[in-house]
Amino acid sequence: MAGHVMKLQCLHNFLGRQAAPAPCLQQRLPDSEAQQGNRGRAHPAQLPATHKRCKQHTVAAAPERSDISTRQALHKPSSAQTAKTIVDIVAHGTLCTVGEDGVPLGTYTNYVLDDRGMPVLRLRADAVHTANLRRSPKCSLFVQPGDRPAKLLARCTIIGEVKQLDEESSLAAAERHEAMHPFGIGVDAPQDTDLYFSLHVHQCFYVGGMGANSAAELLSQEEYVAAVPDPLREHAAFLVEQQNQQRAEDVLRICSHACSVRIDEMEHAQLLWIDELGLYAYAKLIRQDGFVIRVPFLRPVTDERDARSTLTMLAQVAWEHERSYTPVMPELVGASS
Repeated sequence: MAGHVMKLQCLHNFLGRQAAPAPCLQQRLPDSEAQQGNRGRAHPAQLPATHKRCKQHTVAAAPERSDISTRQALHKPSSAQTAKTIVDIVAHGTLCTVGEDGVPLGTYTNYVLDDRGMPVLRLRADAVHTANLRRSPKCSLFVQPGDRPAKLLARCTIIGEVKQLDEESSLAAAERHEAMHPFGIGVDAPQDTDLYFSLHVHQCFYVGGMGANSAAELLSQEEYVAAVPDPLREHAAFLVEQQNQQRAEDVLRICSHACSVRIDEMEHAQLLWIDELGLYAYAKLIRQDGFVIRVPFLRPVTDERDARSTLTMLAQVAWEHERSYTPVMPELVGASS
């Protein structure tokens, strides 16, 4: 118990030392789009409508959105890490090859990742894109999540060239494909004549969907290869869904604290994404446009359980700030006076 209180006290003191948190404006989202649900890969339940809480009163001036703290702007995963995360959680994309006439051809493909996190493609031996790759191995693979909330996060295009795997590596790749994509039928059904190609990344064209400095950028091979996917990638969609459905008051309170406004000045709020360094949320004050904010964590979280604990503590600190409450440390038995 004492350890939990101390942990909470440290978080309370840390946030108390920060300047009043200013919202990180990432992008405006139409209310209809912000309220749409998400279907995660493992948890297809749709999110509810955006959580609302309204009162008739005089609304204080909105926080200055251009006043973005350095800590908020920097306390987020790198573009390379986010790109690696997107490629890891999606497992399908648009493969672009160059036709015999020099015209690019985009085709749907699924993929698995090798031990280095590089895409491995399974292609038909007689497919047009396979013939294109035999003439020129240069290609690109466009990847974007199809469902919210991950769809809002980012998209990327891997640029490089393919190399056909040898027989032993192809067998291992076939097993991974069967495990990752077990229900292929028709044109997607695996065949004994399928060929497997490893996509060697030369560059990655990344477009960030949320962030204080969202922009398109070209990542080098070294940046992409060295990046590590976010440890929460397999749980983020479900955490977002669960928090919005079951902890709506906490989400509203965290956002009001981050925006430096009272909770009754918030019209609604919705969690959009969570990673090891913080969360993105959509916040809307009464009679004002909605905006996306970045709320950083005190320290990186390590797994789903740690993320849940951190979200709970953020809500607790916001509640204490709302009531001007300072927790009192219990006197430990045997402590020296």
